[in-house]
Amino acid sequence: MRVLLPVLMIGLIVGNLFTILGLTTNLPSGLNRLFLFGGPALTILAAVSIIVIVLQRRR
Repeated sequence: MRVLLPVLMIGLIVGNLFTILGLTTNLPSGLNRLFLFGGPALTILAAVSIIVIVLQRRR
């Protein structure tokens, strides 16, 4: 659990960076879709995982 939380926080940052790259750069269509769908998906997955871990620690 101690290692997982920092990894998930890095996942949040990377997901946000992918989203920003997908929105602001002129990438090929397939790569742009990967960034625009993968970035928010990674961000949401990491955020939900962090919330679950923090709530389980409080119990």
